Amino acid sequence: MPKTKSFTFQLIVLGGFFFFFYMFFSLATSIYQNYKLESEIQNFTAEIDNLADMAHQKPEDVKYFASAEYKDRSAKESFGLLNPGEKLIIIPDEQQVVEIGPAPLMLDTMAPSSVLSLSNAKQWWEYFFGQTLSVKVPEAKKVITEPVEGDSSEEDVELEG
Repeated sequence: MPKTKSFTFQLIVLGGFFFFFYMFFSLATSIYQNYKLESEIQNFTAEIDNLADMAHQKPEDVKYFASAEYKDRSAKESFGLLNPGEKLIIIPDEQQVVEIGPAPLMLDTMAPSSVLSLSNAKQWWEYFFGQTLSVKVPEAKKVITEPVEGDSSEEDVELEG
């Protein structure tokens, strides 16, 4: 006759299995949360280091932005200004081909005087889409007049044309 185990023993073994799986699940969850927290701590530590480096760099940046060297460079880059006695030299890239000699004749090119006689809209069209490269405005004549009381300017400029 086979010996059957009592119902209470079966319940205890089943409860033991549930307890074991519950403890295993809790331990695995705890280890995963610990891993996530450690990785977040490492990310925050790296971010703190970056912010500290940036904070140490700020006084040096302030000194540079207040220096005459920065002001000079900024004026040259932003406004195209040069110091007295300086000359601008443009060096072409190695890939650019620079041809020396007479330019080929372009039959469709409009003369500057004919472009100036066009309406403003057509002049802009020619500027962007036409074949004229540049048109110079006639130079202004200087006319010296006698100063009028209350007027500090000694010269008036008139445009020709």
